[in-house]
Amino acid sequence: MKDNFVNVKGAKIHFIEEGEGKPFLLFHGARFNAYTWVETGTVSSIASARFKAISIDFPGFGKSQNGDFDSLSSFIKDFMDTMNIEKAYLLGASMGGEAILGFAVDNPNMVEGLVLVGAVGVPSYESKLKNLDGKPILLIWGEKDSISPRRNAEIILNHIKSAKLIIVGKQHACYLDDAKKFNEEIVKFLKGE
Repeated sequence: MKDNFVNVKGAKIHFIEEGEGKPFLLFHGARFNAYTWVETGTVSSIASARFKAISIDFPGFGKSQNGDFDSLSSFIKDFMDTMNIEKAYLLGASMGGEAILGFAVDNPNMVEGLVLVGAVGVPSYESKLKNLDGKPILLIWGEKDSISPRRNAEIILNHIKSAKLIIVGKQHACYLDDAKKFNEEIVKFLKGE
């Protein structure tokens, strides 16, 4: 596992990568950073499932510089273009979930599959969710998430037949409650189980 930096539109962006295989990008929530997914064991779980796990600090978070990006969603496209990643699995929690959802509905051809963890802001993408039908989508919510209501997951389930919902832990940052189950569910998802 190593710390890397890449220049994305003039901003020095930090990421951590481990493993070989198809790229799997991980994005953190507002109170967290790229190391969160290392600490929960998620990066090594994904790498051990024969994927290249890439955990990224959003601009202005962790070790990444702030940059001139239209939105976090457009930053994801800029990052993938800079890294020559044509298609990837993406995971995002809370704010990161909204960012990958916004990216995915506008760039479905760049999406292999999505893992949305307590994603916020879902209703603003409702009209475009059909763009993702047929893509494998795993929704992971905490049982008592008070920040992103279960209704957000239900909106996605209503529009995307290929989405499924798993409940892990209690709180919004459910991966902190039960990292083991969280990681197991992601690996099962990647294996198509």
